[in-house]
Amino acid sequence: MFKKINKVPAGMFLIPLVVSLVLVSIFPNMYDAIGGTTQQTFQMGTNVVIGLLVFSAGTSLDLKQIVPLIKRHLPIILFKLVISTLYILVFYWLFGLDGIFGINLLAFACVIYSLNPAVALAIHSSYGDKQFGAVYGIMGLIGMPFAPLILLSILTADGGATGIDWQPIISIFVPLVAGTILGNLDKDFTDFFVPMIGRLLPFLGWNLGAAMNIQSAVASGLPGILMAGIFMVLLLPLIPFDRYIMKQNAGVDGAAIWYVSSLQLFHLLLHRNYM
Repeated sequence: MFKKINKVPAGMFLIPLVVSLVLVSIFPNMYDAIGGTTQQTFQMGTNVVIGLLVFSAGTSLDLKQIVPLIKRHLPIILFKLVISTLYILVFYWLFGLDGIFGINLLAFACVIYSLNPAVALAIHSSYGDKQFGAVYGIMGLIGMPFAPLILLSILTADGGATGIDWQPIISIFVPLVAGTILGNLDKDFTDFFVPMIGRLLPFLGWNLGAAMNIQSAVASGLPGILMAGIFMVLLLPLIPFDRYIMKQNAGVDGAAIWYVSSLQLFHLLLHRNYM
């Protein structure tokens, strides 16, 4: 069974996520009924797991290799941010704040800017690329909603800059810096903590799945389906950019960040009045 799961790209993350999603959709109150350690481990442990992942990934960040690391990953990150910003500006000029087909500007911006660092890490782990772990924390920052909120604050008078919660953006650096310091002081810490990354991914997938439900995904209806399709099409250039321009890892880097942050995002953004 273990080998079959590993044959699926990012299987150790995605399969627990799907199983957890299905279980919570069928038994929505099962963790509330049990409570305690079980609930904290399988439903409310997302932040703890992410903190451990960022810390473990930080131990693999060799400060002597920071320049090659930046050269490899920074261009594709900037490319994603640039084309995402262009798409959002075009959407705003064509459809305004209210958008079209039930997709408003904020929903479009959050989805287009988003990426799923956990899926990216799982894909890289599956293909044996340990270098990506060192930039996991930075990828996590890009996946947060502060980038679209900053852009919207520029486009509109009430875009939401004052509503940005900077604490998660700052707090994610603490375990990253702590891990980096420890890993650079003694490489034995790197050897000890880096294997935790792959072992924590199933727990991250399970916890994220427990925060979703099929009913919410279905409730988003046509706008959610359209937004998912639009995201996949518009961000497809990431793969050829990585493969033919960056020429790194046969396009795996581009494919790894070609994922929206969360299935719940559609439901949360499309059914609230943000504008």
